[in-house]
Amino acid sequence: MKNYEIENLRLLAKSWNNLDASLLEGLLTQDFIYESQWVLSPLVGKDKFLNYLYSKFRAIKSAMHTQIIIVCAEMAFHKYPTVKEKPCLVLTQITIVEMRQVSVLIQTKVEKIKRIDMCFIPDPSEAILTGDIPK
Repeated sequence: MKNYEIENLRLLAKSWNNLDASLLEGLLTQDFIYESQWVLSPLVGKDKFLNYLYSKFRAIKSAMHTQIIIVCAEMAFHKYPTVKEKPCLVLTQITIVEMRQVSVLIQTKVEKIKRIDMCFIPDPSEAILTGDIPK
């Protein structure tokens, strides 16, 4: 049996590492939910999220022309008392001013991603990094 959670995380990481939202178009459920601990309300719906992500990736690419900015999504695991190891991504953004990291968790429904959560809890610095940065 395939582990769709890990396969989908790899594709999500590849999307971030290439700043290419098109890689996710066939991967999200129609009733998809995106939530971030930095945003007050969730984005509900595949199309709404993809529009947001296309816009975000364009902004990052544009910023890369005028400043130093690096974005990297690495495969990782978080340990929980009830779950041995939960696969996730650690997304790192580095600028000349700062480095920010977030944990990216997903929920799958059959073979697709039903939900993505961008979090500072669980703390990305406590994740077990694998060194796997899908390209």
